[in-house]
Amino acid sequence: MQLRAGHIVLVILAVLLWASCQKGPKLISRDEMVEISQEMLIQDQIIRKDRDIRQQADSSLVYEGIFQKYGYNTDDYLYSLNYYLRDPERMAKIMGEVSERMSAEANGMNEEVALYEWQQKMLALYNRPVSGRLPKVPALPTRVVKDST
Repeated sequence: MQLRAGHIVLVILAVLLWASCQKGPKLISRDEMVEISQEMLIQDQIIRKDRDIRQQADSSLVYEGIFQKYGYNTDDYLYSLNYYLRDPERMAKIMGEVSERMSAEANGMNEEVALYEWQQKMLALYNRPVSGRLPKVPALPTRVVKDST
């Protein structure tokens, strides 16, 4: 009986040691989840815009490069997504932050486009031959300053 109990304990210890050596999916931090989600949305838009890419895109591999950039894989992402979805309020905050970042990025790009267009108008204006009257200078695009409160 004593020999059998020793074997059972040994087997249990071996199983526990084996289980502790197995790597399960990792939980992605909240901040990285925001960054990954933002990159995934951008990737979706790229795929949606380009028909050739859309036809070649394998949905299981599209995001793998994004996950690898942060040191994760698809299993880690799915595990983390399920974790955050258990608390809808926390998930809503994550997606809200993604939305805010995307809006800020879009606003920044719009400002750059407006400045570029203004520069092009200025170049066109001053690359003309000199005339007797002064040219009308286009107004500098106004920057939208968002209140941080």
